[in-house]
Amino acid sequence: MVGGSGRGRRWRTVALNEALVLRLAAEFQGFARDLHDLGCRQFAAWASPGSRPLENVIHSRLSEARDLDRGNAHPGSIGKDFGRFGFEVWPALMRRDPQSATHNRSLEHLNLARNALAHADVATLATLRSQGVTPVLNTFRMWRRDLDALAANLDAELASQLGRLFGQPDPW
Repeated sequence: MVGGSGRGRRWRTVALNEALVLRLAAEFQGFARDLHDLGCRQFAAWASPGSRPLENVIHSRLSEARDLDRGNAHPGSIGKDFGRFGFEVWPALMRRDPQSATHNRSLEHLNLARNALAHADVATLATLRSQGVTPVLNTFRMWRRDLDALAANLDAELASQLGRLFGQPDPW
């Protein structure tokens, strides 16, 4: 009923679609946390050349109480955590790619759906469905496309901001 080699709509795919939504949210959060950590390491290394103890202190302070370690990678946590590097994240991403507003909205919807699914919040799922946001394969594909673009832009923007801040070429 889920698989098969013939044509036609497969049945009982709801759980699979919901699992894709949960996995996408988890993967994006992991990416954002890893990128932030990479930025912390690079910032600390450039700010403390030759002093490993100072590098460790700087890295620790930049990553201390990071929202990405405690909750979803949502627009607010991304703005707050990446803002520690001295730039306003969402305006910078908008300058880099005008579609960032769409990516931001997809991230918000993904996290609303993720939380509703993870916490069995039927009311929020119903509200999302009434707004045309349903955890189905096409929605997952749209979110994945938007988050892929957001990830690439965030990666490039962080590298560029660090390079400018320290007067160095982009570190990656």
